[in-house]
Amino acid sequence: MSTNSLMTVGVQAMFAAQTQLSTTSHNIVNAAVEGYSRQSTRLTTVAGRSTGVGYIGGGVSVDTIERAANRFLTARNNQTQAQASADSTRVDMLTQLEDGYALGEQGLGQAASRLFASFGDMAAAPKDESVRQVVLSAAENLASRFRSTGEHLDALQTSVTEQLGDEVSVVNGLTEQIAKLNGQLTGTGNAKDQPNDLLDQRDQLIAQISQHIEVNRVDNRGQDGKPDGSVSLFVGGGQPLVMGTTSHDLKAVPDASAPERTRLVVDLNGHDRELTSRSIGGGSMSGLLQFQNEDLVDARAQLGLLATSLADSVNTQHAQGTDLDGAVGQSLLSVGEPKVWASAFNARDGSGEPASRVSINRVAGQGSQLQASDYSLRLDPADNTRYQVTRQSDGTVFSGLDSGAQVDGFTFDVSGAPMSAQDRFLLEPVSAASSSTTVAITDPRQLAGAGATASGSGNANALVMQNLAKAANIDGKTFSNANAHLISDLGVRVQRATADSASSSSLAELNKAQLGSETGVNLEEEAAHLLQYQQSYQAAAKVLGTAQKLFDTMLSIMN
Repeated sequence: MSTNSLMTVGVQAMFAAQTQLSTTSHNIVNAAVEGYSRQSTRLTTVAGRSTGVGYIGGGVSVDTIERAANRFLTARNNQTQAQASADSTRVDMLTQLEDGYALGEQGLGQAASRLFASFGDMAAAPKDESVRQVVLSAAENLASRFRSTGEHLDALQTSVTEQLGDEVSVVNGLTEQIAKLNGQLTGTGNAKDQPNDLLDQRDQLIAQISQHIEVNRVDNRGQDGKPDGSVSLFVGGGQPLVMGTTSHDLKAVPDASAPERTRLVVDLNGHDRELTSRSIGGGSMSGLLQFQNEDLVDARAQLGLLATSLADSVNTQHAQGTDLDGAVGQSLLSVGEPKVWASAFNARDGSGEPASRVSINRVAGQGSQLQASDYSLRLDPADNTRYQVTRQSDGTVFSGLDSGAQVDGFTFDVSGAPMSAQDRFLLEPVSAASSSTTVAITDPRQLAGAGATASGSGNANALVMQNLAKAANIDGKTFSNANAHLISDLGVRVQRATADSASSSSLAELNKAQLGSETGVNLEEEAAHLLQYQQSYQAAAKVLGTAQKLFDTMLSIMN
């Protein structure tokens, strides 16, 4: 080997060791950076050359800087993190829901018991207006409890809408960044030298998106069929969030069938594609949608059923008696009216209003038939002159119905233009009842404690109203049992959701640890590498120094 060749080998070795030292230092200073992947210097042997007495090696060179990446573990980590985020978000919302139901002395059950007991007090002193005032106070206390609980549920819906809007803004910002990074990374897919830090940055952005909404990643390919370095992200069964250098915005908009609720859509060049809680899989948005569309819907219906059935039984019986002036009893409790929502996709008239209109009414005295559910209404597919109603809580279908037909304690009426096959209506017989519960009577003399045929000062009807506490008028249960069932059902739901959240969080932490062990920085290992590469650098420097001495010796001989 010539002196020149020896110097070349020494310089190459020093450069290789220097690169290894730089890479290791980069790892150490970024060890605490979220999403950073360990990098390593890959060396290659320089091919030797024939000298006539054998091949003499050409030294070493730096091939590339590799990034420790594991696509499988990264994808699994993002998926489990998305599920953990969804479960955690739902538990948080369910806990807030549960907090809205006061227990003990402040609960609905005690308030109803005090009302029924006050009827007994009125029966004992039917002419005492102060006792009658206590009945009105007990009724107002119960109504207030219903209102406050209903308003709490309304506030939770508002909170869900606001949170979804905030999350949409965050995700849209992240997808824009990924699209820009794709522009920088396009064309690097087949390159030996990869922009490792940019790849880490993109992977971290995808991981952040997964906290909000689960996405599927696809590596884009060029005309040669090989990866071009950019990626696309899909959500909700194939709807694109990022396509190369183009990002598509998420939007939180009123639900087409129930404007009081919020739905997610992807804006694809002006065309909205809806995403459901089931289709988006995981992420905090999924948890919010599941809570809104399942837990909160059920809670509103169950609470509304309590208020509506109780008011119906009290009012029905109150109408059987007479007050102190001999007049027939009026309604004592008033609850919110049923609601009907026309789908945004229904046929419209010239003014933009739904061409076909639907109204519903609860049947007085039929409160025991009401169910804790919303309903959907459409034309009967088997007979387009009649209608089909579906109970959403359990999927029960009522077919072949005429306008005016009674279903589960309410009737519906269709007016306006004939309904089209695409028209859909959401019926809420009880869901909006509780937040508008009031006492309809203000004068204690108007309390109908006497029987229908007795003098106004009798107590027969008051005794019957006292016994309403034992009547199974709420889906086959007494008020006390129905309220206890509601609280118990919610408690079980919270417990199950908490267990699911604990399980998914544990799995997410395990996968995160596995990914970290595969791609993360171990400071002890890197410290050992520093010593190793330092020694390599010093050895290479000695090679170069020796070559320099040989060169100087040859020069002195020649001179």
